[in-house]
Amino acid sequence: MKRPLSPAQIAIQVTFVLKGHLKNARIAYIRAAALLARVRDEKLWSALGHATIEEYALRRLGLRRSALYQYLQIHDWLRDYHPAWLVRRPKGFIPELTDAAALLWIEKHLRDPHLSDSLRAELEALRKKGLSGTLTDEEFRRLRQRGRRVVTPLRVLLARLRAARRVAARIPEAPPAALAALDGAIRATEAAVDSSSGVARLADFRRRRFRGARGGLRIVRR
Repeated sequence: MKRPLSPAQIAIQVTFVLKGHLKNARIAYIRAAALLARVRDEKLWSALGHATIEEYALRRLGLRRSALYQYLQIHDWLRDYHPAWLVRRPKGFIPELTDAAALLWIEKHLRDPHLSDSLRAELEALRKKGLSGTLTDEEFRRLRQRGRRVVTPLRVLLARLRAARRVAARIPEAPPAALAALDGAIRATEAAVDSSSGVARLADFRRRRFRGARGGLRIVRR
């Protein structure tokens, strides 16, 4: 007669099974995204008599327009940044859907040529955490708060530089070098505002663009 399992042994078994189910769920949303991309790219929705892919998704799959394009966005991001996750049996860690949304934004934002070295290093660190599943919402909130503190003064500066440029343009004796310097200052400040504005939106990205992941964005299983 076998001895009953201890609570610790039961916990180990349940945890092992849970890990498998959770990875399968993550693979499922990737496969759903890939199939939806195929429907889009091959226009398979029209073969079933639908006028648009949005109509097909709603009537055939119960997917609203926003959820449909969220899946397609994830597929296109994986195709460009993580093609290894699109293979039949992906290996290694795969992030949750909401974490994938954060990684999507971070990796695209890192392509911004106007990022400062310090901000680029910070986003790279966040990317590594996202790829390991250790990125927290609190880190996003702190980054958003820091971004907002930077953006507001920059916008004030930009408005004043533009006003000064308009005044200078009305002065016939204004030196061309001064106008050129103002133009350069405006371009540099615009780039800084664009970069910092993106950081300020980072913490809201998952909630704003992927809020359906908690309810409306359903995993389509085949």
